[in-house]
Amino acid sequence: MMTARSWGVLTLGLLVPLTGLGGLGCSHEQKAPPARPAAPPVAAHAPAPPPARDEPAQAVNDDSSQDKEPAIYFDFDSALLRGDSHQVLQQVASEVRAEKTGKIRIEGNCDELGTTEYNLALGEARARAAKTYLVHLGVPDGRVATVSYGAERPKYPGHDDQAHAKNRRDDLVVR
Repeated sequence: MMTARSWGVLTLGLLVPLTGLGGLGCSHEQKAPPARPAAPPVAAHAPAPPPARDEPAQAVNDDSSQDKEPAIYFDFDSALLRGDSHQVLQQVASEVRAEKTGKIRIEGNCDELGTTEYNLALGEARARAAKTYLVHLGVPDGRVATVSYGAERPKYPGHDDQAHAKNRRDDLVVR
C-alpha cells in the first residue's frame, strides 16, 4: 500500500523531469529547413546518376535535315519515350514492315553529362525502349538491333543545354 509520502515522491519524481523538458520545447525563433535529403543508396550494379538538374521537358529543334536517319529525343536522365517519338517510331515501323528484309539498328546516345558507365547504360535503356515500342508495332524482334554509344558519338558539338538536348537521342538506322 502506498503512503502519502510514497505518492509525493512518485509525483515529484515525475514532475521534475517533465518540467525540465518544458524548457526544451518550441522557441519563438524560426529554424532553417533541413538540407535536402541525400539520395537513397544506389545498388552496386547500377551506375551512379549524373548530378541532378531541374530541366523542363522541351521539344528539340531537329537539325537532322542533312541526316538520312530519323532520330527520337529524350529528356534529361530519362529513357522514357516522349510523345513526339511515337510518330517517328510509327513511320519507321511501317517502313521496316513494308520491306520484307528491312532491318533497323537503334543507336542509343547521351549528352556528355554523367560518367561513361552511366551514359552507356542510359543509352542502352533508351535503345531498348525504342525497340520495345517497334516490336509492339509489329516489327519482328530479330530485325531490330540495339547498340549504345553513351556520350562517345555526339552528333551536335557544344557544351550548352541546346547541344546536350540534341545529343540525348536514339538514331534509327534503317538498312
